[in-house]
Amino acid sequence: MIESLRGYALGILYLAGRSDRQNQVIEELKSFNTILASQVMLADVVSDPSIPPRKRQAILGDLLGPKVDPLVVRLLQAIIGTENPSAIVDSVADLVRLTSGETILTLDGGFATTGRIAGFSQALLESIDGTGDLELVEGELFNFARIVESNLRIRRVLSGIGSESVQRKSLVTSLLTGKCHEVTLRIAEFAASIDRLRDFVEVLDSVVGRAAELRHRKVAMVQSATELTQDQIDQISDALSRAVGAELEMRTSVDPSLVGGVVAVVGDTVFDGSVRTRIEQLRVRLGLSATVKSRERN
Repeated sequence: MIESLRGYALGILYLAGRSDRQNQVIEELKSFNTILASQVMLADVVSDPSIPPRKRQAILGDLLGPKVDPLVVRLLQAIIGTENPSAIVDSVADLVRLTSGETILTLDGGFATTGRIAGFSQALLESIDGTGDLELVEGELFNFARIVESNLRIRRVLSGIGSESVQRKSLVTSLLTGKCHEVTLRIAEFAASIDRLRDFVEVLDSVVGRAAELRHRKVAMVQSATELTQDQIDQISDALSRAVGAELEMRTSVDPSLVGGVVAVVGDTVFDGSVRTRIEQLRVRLGLSATVKSRERN
């Protein structure tokens, strides 16, 4: 099973546990796995690569309908929509072992990757999709990422440098408890508990982007040397929207090291109009070594 699906499954288990439905979800997954193993026709339908994933998801939804917990349907549809068709039947079996606690994985992350963070976050974000809470959580995650980004020591610790997962999770808990939505806290705790090195800020920013996608928006991460006025934000938003051909949601922060101008990131595209970069380009043209360091990323 791919890492994002493992994370999604852990997210579904967390949601089930909040409403005392975890045992029900686990038992219904076991029952479906038993049926899938004995019904060749059903296994062929859910894993048939000639049938579009959305159609297979719809067929499964119609078959299960009100008979099983909605969280079970969501999880099984996620497998069909994400996993390689040839691996779907095996992934369902893996899912049963995972949710039954037959592995070392825990809700704190275990030996996971950023893919698992993405899956866990997806499950929780979907649970508040269509509500005002989704926009709230998106903003809180963005603001927390900016706080961490501004403190190199905290950023390195939460990224896994010289720290243990239990320490990182405890730090996030102490910083956010009582100050944000529960989903914001759980996503940040999960991201901090992963046992492999990764940039905590970049992880949160990727979750922010996914939250915006659920709201059918794209996020523009804009950094400026000084605080932007609303008129400046509107002008930058219009220019970026024309450049990428989509309506954008602006998220702004201040980085004095830019000297002047702005740096905007939309997905994988970077628009760098900072004075800092222009200075570096000028130094290169003059044959001088670069002296201005770019933003810390580790």
